[in-house]
Parts: sequence; C-alpha cells; structure tokens
Amino acid sequence: MSGNFQAAGIIGKLLKNLRSTPADFPDHYCDFICEEFGYSSAILFSLKFDTFILSGKSRNATKKFAHANSYNCTSCKSAKNFGEQTDYTPDHVCEIKISEGNSSDITLQIAAPDHQRYLLKLSQKSPYQKAEKEKLDSIKLLSEEVLYYFTVSGNDHDEDLNRVISNLSSEIRTPVNSIIGFLSLLGEEKLTPSQNEYIINIKESAQKLSYLLNEIVDISKIESGLLLNNTSTFQIDSLLEELKQPLADKSDSRDISLEITTENLSINSGKADAQKLKSVLQTFINLFKTLTIKGKILISISSEGRNRLNFRILNTGDIVPVHSTVNFTRPLFFLENNITKTGPVSALSIILAKKLIDLLGGQLDIGTTSSKGLVLQFSVLMEPAGSSLEEKLSALPKPVGKSKVLVIEDDYATSKLLSNYLNKWGYDPTIVNSGEKALQMIKHEKFLAVIMDIVLPDVNGLELLKKIRESENTKNVPVIVCSVEAEQQKAFLMGAVEYFVKPIKYKDLVEVLTSYKLKRDSNILCVDDDLPTLNLIKGAIESVGYNAIAEPYSAKVMDRIKNMHLDLAIVDLDMPEVNGFELIKLIKSNPRFANLPIVIYTGKENFAEDLKKIDGLFADLLSKRSTKIEDLADTINNMINRYDEPTPPEALAAQPATEPKILLVEDYKHSQIIVTRLLKKNNFNSISVVENGAEALELAKTQIFDLILMDMQMPVMNGFEATERIRQLPEYKDTPIIALTAFAMKGDREKCLEAGASDYIAKPIDSQEFIEKVKHYTKQIPA
Repeated sequence: MSGNFQAAGIIGKLLKNLRSTPADFPDHYCDFICEEFGYSSAILFSLKFDTFILSGKSRNATKKFAHANSYNCTSCKSAKNFGEQTDYTPDHVCEIKISEGNSSDITLQIAAPDHQRYLLKLSQKSPYQKAEKEKLDSIKLLSEEVLYYFTVSGNDHDEDLNRVISNLSSEIRTPVNSIIGFLSLLGEEKLTPSQNEYIINIKESAQKLSYLLNEIVDISKIESGLLLNNTSTFQIDSLLEELKQPLADKSDSRDISLEITTENLSINSGKADAQKLKSVLQTFINLFKTLTIKGKILISISSEGRNRLNFRILNTGDIVPVHSTVNFTRPLFFLENNITKTGPVSALSIILAKKLIDLLGGQLDIGTTSSKGLVLQFSVLMEPAGSSLEEKLSALPKPVGKSKVLVIEDDYATSKLLSNYLNKWGYDPTIVNSGEKALQMIKHEKFLAVIMDIVLPDVNGLELLKKIRESENTKNVPVIVCSVEAEQQKAFLMGAVEYFVKPIKYKDLVEVLTSYKLKRDSNILCVDDDLPTLNLIKGAIESVGYNAIAEPYSAKVMDRIKNMHLDLAIVDLDMPEVNGFELIKLIKSNPRFANLPIVIYTGKENFAEDLKKIDGLFADLLSKRSTKIEDLADTINNMINRYDEPTPPEALAAQPATEPKILLVEDYKHSQIIVTRLLKKNNFNSISVVENGAEALELAKTQIFDLILMDMQMPVMNGFEATERIRQLPEYKDTPIIALTAFAMKGDREKCLEAGASDYIAKPIDSQEFIEKVKHYTKQIPA
C-alpha cells in the first residue's frame, strides 16, 4: 500500500473501534496492521526511559511477551536515539526480538502527545528490503495519527464515564424489566397476604430502580451530546389530557387534584419534542405530589407569539414548605427541606428535567410563595406547525435485503457458529471450507465482508489473505480473522440441545422436575442403560407426581412409545446398541414427537462428529450449554416455557375463526415468556412469536392476525419500520397493532403512532393494563 492510501477512511474505522473498546484498542490496532499490511505479528510497546512496556499485541504474536509487562534491552538504539531513526531494522543483538525461526524484525519509532513514545515492532518472514521503506513510512504516519487519538481520548474521562454508564444501564434495564414482569405473573398466583406484600414491595423497588436507570441513561446521553430533539407536530390539548390521566389513579388515597389553565394561548399545535416536554411536566407533577399532603397542583400555560410556550407550576392547600431552593437541582434539595421522596421522583429526575429544558431551548426559574410553597416557571421553544410532507416521506418503504458475507472455515462447528450468528443478524452467509474454494467464489461473487480462519488445510491463511486483497472484487472488502476455542465449538454444536454432565444429584433433579410445572398426568420418558442412574431419575420423576416411562434398552424405546403421549424426554447419550444421538434422531423423525422437549446428559466429550448427524433437529429448543449439575434447575425451568410457547404456524391456521390470532414480535426471550404466559392465562391461546420485524413482515404476508404486539427495539428490522411496512399490506390497514417499548425511550409514543401503531404500552408491562388493552382490541371478534 502506497503512502497515498486513504488514511482518513482507515482512521475513521479505527476510531470507531477505539470508541467501542478503548481498553482493547492497542490489540485491535496490532491485528489491523498484520491484516492490512501482511505482517506475521505485531507488538506495540510504550517507552519509559529505556524500559519497554507492552501496550498491545496481535493475536498471533509470540506468547513470551505479556500485557503490561516491562522489558529491557541493554543495546537498544531505538530507546537511546529516539527521533533519529533512519531505517527500520533493529540491532542484530536486540534483546527484544518478537520474530521466531527465520523471521525478521522491523522497528518503528512513533511519537505521541505529551511526550509519549511508542515502538511498534513487526515480524515478517523475509528480511527487510529498502523497497519496503515507502510502505513503512505510511505505517509510521498512520500509527502516529491513530496513537494521537488514542492518547487524547484517554484524557476524556467524562465522555468515557457517560458512555460506560449508558451501556451499563442499558444492560441492567432489560433484566429489571423482566423482574417486574415475572413479579406480575407471580402476583396472580394464590399467595398468602404476607407473600403478596413482599411482591408489592419488591415490585415497587424494581420500578424505582428502573426509573433511576432510565434517568441515568438520559443524563449521560445529554452530557455526551447523544440525545437529540425528536421534533414532531403535536396538539397541546392532547398533551394536557395525557398529563391528567395519572392523577386519576385512585391508588393514591390522598386528596390531590390537578388543574391546568391556559392564559393568552394563541396556538394549539406546533413542532417540538413533545415526549421530552411531557417528561419534564410529569417530573414536576410528581415532585409537587410529594410536596402536597392535601390540595391542588396548578399548571398555567401561556404563549409568546407563535414560537414559545411558558409554564408555571405551584401547589395550594396542605403543602410541604420549601425553605431553600439554592440546591434545587442537587440531591441536597431534599435533605435541606426535610422532604421524604415518594413515587418515581428523585434528585436525578430533577437534574434530568433541568437538562431537558435546556435541550428544548428553554430556561428554568425557581421561587417560592409567601406560604413557602415551591413555584417553578420554565419556557420551551416551539416551531409553527408546517407541512406533513416530511412525515409522508419518512413513511415510504425502505429498501430491504440481505448482505452477503463469505465465511472461510474448515471446521464444521465453527462454520455453523458463524452461519447461525450471521443469519440472526440479518446477513446472508456463504460457507466454504478451503482457500481454493474461497478464491473461486470471490471471482464470481461480491461480498460485503469476509470472515476467515487463519489456519486452513490447503493454504497458508496469510497468503490467502494477500490474494483476497489482490482480487478486484475484494480488495476493498473488510476481512475479519477469527478463531473459536474447541470447547466453544462443542458448546455451539450442541445447537439448541440443553445438556448436563454426570453424576446426577437426586435433589437437583427433583427441584428441576418440580419447577417444570407439568400437569399431574404428564408422561416423562427416561432412557439410560445404567440401572442405578435410571432408577434415580425414575424415582425423582415419580416423587413429584409425574409418570415415568423408564427404559434401559434404547433399542426398545420406539416400539414402547409409538402409541404414547409424551411431555418430556430425558436421554443419556452414552448407550450401547442405539446410542443417544441415534435415538434422538429416531424420536424426532416421528411426527408425533417433532416438538417434544428433550434433555440430554452425558460424560462424553468427543461428540462433535455424532452431533453433525443430528444437527438441525433442535432448532426450536434451547441454545445454552450447561456443564454444571447446579444449572439443571435453570435448564428445566427454561424448558417449561414450551408449555407456554407460541402456537406452531400449521396449528394456528387450523384454529377456529372465532379464536383471536395474535402475533407477538419480540427478540428478548424473557419478554416472550412473560407476554405469552399472560395471554394464555387469560384464554388467548392462538399466539405466534417471531424475533424481529423482518420475520413479522414475512409472516403477515402469509397469515392473517387479529392483533399484533410489536416490540419497537429489535435487530434486523426494528418495530417502527416493521409497523410501517405491515400497514402497507391491504389486509392490515385496520388491524390493531400495540407497540411495546422501553419506558426510557423518549418520543416513543408519538413515533409509534406515526409509524401506524394503534396503541402503546411501556415496558415493564403492567399485566392488568396489558390484558385490558388486548381484550379491548379483540372484543369485535365474535365469541
């Protein structure tokens, strides 16, 4: 690559990597140098006086150098004469040699900000030639630019902190929503009064945690410049009606009312971020509810011309006095005024509201009345309502289509791993198992990216990489080199089969079977040639009230079960005659047992070849490999979801026309479980589930549903786009679509309705509200 390479584009890609994984960036950069320029290995050292400290290394670098370790070279000219480099070859007596065998070293001196110094050592199979100088000059220039950004970014602690907080909060929010959902389900069971009280307290605490996490996310986004205004046209009257609804909740025994008045309001509609404005007003209403024992919350709205709205909020009656407003946007405000925080209001809520007002182009003023009541006044900018052309354009169908990715991998397990992940993410993988086939493929096909193993049977991976770079079709295509550990390959190759390793503990098995929640007359097949183990499993099954069909001879199983109804099978893999793999294949080939959940257990380790024979039989089962007996409870607990699982398409088509058919579009497994159980507990039994909008769109083209429940944040195709595209189908112009989305996402309600949703439910789902809306939208269907 010449010195005139497109440095800006390359740096841009690298900086995306730097922002996503700053701690691992030096390693990624070393990998990039090897892949882009064809070196065997690369190691980056930071130089402190004459000591080398390892900052990063490529995946294929020698293992004798470890991260953060220090190294010394008594004869190092690079350390002693930094900045005076005339060529790129180290001393022959260099004591820090990264190449092995007949390979040779190359050393580049790289200066960075704040007098930081780096040495990038490269290893290649051939000796250094002067003809390489131009390429190495380019690498040095690129490295100086990249390490400049790396060094500078390390000083931006606030931005990094905001990003970390945002990522962590998003990671935590999903399980918190699941906790609330499962508590709602548990609350519908027959519990003692004290158990009900525990559930209420846990749920309240989880909801408070959810509120706090949402606020942390938004504050971090604002401070990072990531949260922008989502401007749309809205009606002020509609916004005010929404604000009144929470006060109509009779669960609060206090006598508090909300009065909203308008003064000189010359506009009733305009353009602004209505969701942010609603969030600010809701926060202040919650604050005044905390400050009001009995009385009224008064909101007055006026306008200045046609581009500014003014709000004034105060309370009257029996109120909590406010003695100081100096620290209103700080946690001290609650302490100084001896205010007990109730409901969703918190110091973070107020901080966020102030930042949202700033973002909306407004200003917040804080004061008190003569009776020490709090008074808040703020304004927001509002554009006059314009043409709806923008909304119409945004609703036009967007082009969809898969992007081809070439996978070069000779290992069956790894290729299956990559293929499944790529398909899940919406790509179209092409798998080849040799370098020769790969080169033939790229001559005739164009690919978005290439994923390859560096160790192949017929060609050196680095040489293949070079040929890929030289090909006209792939010279500018990103190449990703990946490697998967053997155990990870095995785990994935188990596909969707859940399994555990012997010895089996009786206590754990009983606990698992109890958690399965099978019907009392459920039949469980257990097959094991080892009689003590078989008797243990049989006893565990019968001890919790199920029927055990225990069989020690695998060859007799098919005859024995041919006329039976089975609810679960537990199969040992290591058996004579017909082994577990072959037996599973026989069971699954019988249409009667096509959807039978199967738990397997084994002490066998070398099962990859056998699994190839049954690969694909378990696509609808679990995807987690478990090797600990302690995980057995989770295993079966997850598998009980098959009894609350969606209706298969063929069964759905056969359902009577009087049965409402519901499509749930949701990518998160726990949310699928919660919603499916809620529906089935309320006698909605015809449920189909898909994991993204693209799958929903395809299914809607072939089947007619009476109600669609659409999650809005999903991979491949999100709920907004899916709703728009489904609405374009003639059969779905009037079909109810309820949007499901995280509470924290600002502007969701308006975006959902604009996309074509009929209604909106925030996560975590309130089971009562959810079922009421489902019943409302299916009530026109004849019973």
